[in-house]
Amino acid sequence: MIKQEDTEFHTPPNADYLWAETNYFSISIPEEKLLASVYIVCRKGLGVMSADVSIHGALVDNRAECLYIDNHQHLPVPARLSEVDTPIGLKIRATTPRDYRIDYIGFDDTEIHVDFSGLMEPFDIHDPDHSPKATPHDVKAKVDGSGFGTGYGGHFDLTGRITGTLKLRGKEYKVDCIETMDHSWGPRPETHMPAIGWMHAHFGEDLALHWIVLCDYQKPIGEQHTFAHGYVMEDGKVYGLADVKLRTVRSGVVTCAHEFEATDVRGKLWRMYGNAEVGAPWVCYVSTMVYIANMRWTLPDGRVGYGVSQENHAIQMLNRQRGKLPTDQQSKLTS
Repeated sequence: MIKQEDTEFHTPPNADYLWAETNYFSISIPEEKLLASVYIVCRKGLGVMSADVSIHGALVDNRAECLYIDNHQHLPVPARLSEVDTPIGLKIRATTPRDYRIDYIGFDDTEIHVDFSGLMEPFDIHDPDHSPKATPHDVKAKVDGSGFGTGYGGHFDLTGRITGTLKLRGKEYKVDCIETMDHSWGPRPETHMPAIGWMHAHFGEDLALHWIVLCDYQKPIGEQHTFAHGYVMEDGKVYGLADVKLRTVRSGVVTCAHEFEATDVRGKLWRMYGNAEVGAPWVCYVSTMVYIANMRWTLPDGRVGYGVSQENHAIQMLNRQRGKLPTDQQSKLTS
């Protein structure tokens, strides 16, 4: 169960360079084909923090075609996680685990001023009352089944309403969307990160689904995902997901579409189809390539919703799959 003190750091006394604490927020304006992300990674043991503010407006395969990127890898860590104030113009205030204020004044006349108000209790992936996949008393199973290894040693997801404004190069847009944020803490190496999918779909305040899957991109499509944790928020109540089946279509690392099927703890079946409308590579760690996309989801009854899809690819994994040595190629030609 998430408590008020979980808005603050969980840093242990012996924290080393691996210990990290993160907050992620996405802001979508589907009618304008805009998706913004605000992400911080605090390494309290080192006294440093990274911060990333990105805005996407098309489905692309390289960062140069993104609308806006403001990424800083070395900033002073704040004294309190509930009061983040950075020298790059980003401020994040947490009044409760469900309520946040984000203010950002960047460059090129670009600003974000929004409030996030949770529509549910934060979903603790390690609480059996929340997730049927939780294993709080088995440390190895807890890490193996978290979806992101030790990096999700503590983790909650939260669906809420975001309201305010986003200004991009002088043009201001109204923000009023349903989105999902998360908060994580634990040892998080920057290389060889586990392959993970973190995804959700929102159909107004009455229905939202969120899920985390482990990924093995070497397997055939339709067999690449193993369900970790997730929930459905329906009519103001939250039910843990018991199983998720996902089929993903990609072009290289670009996420194009998802076919989704899930069963919640009530035995209720959910099916939907999502196609990517906006997306780009997101390099929130220098040794990781996340493909982030805003998906347009359609239910069998015709209802349309939106939500973020993130698929994490460790650079080391991509190197193993695709990297070639010129000497190897030359030896094949001359042998």
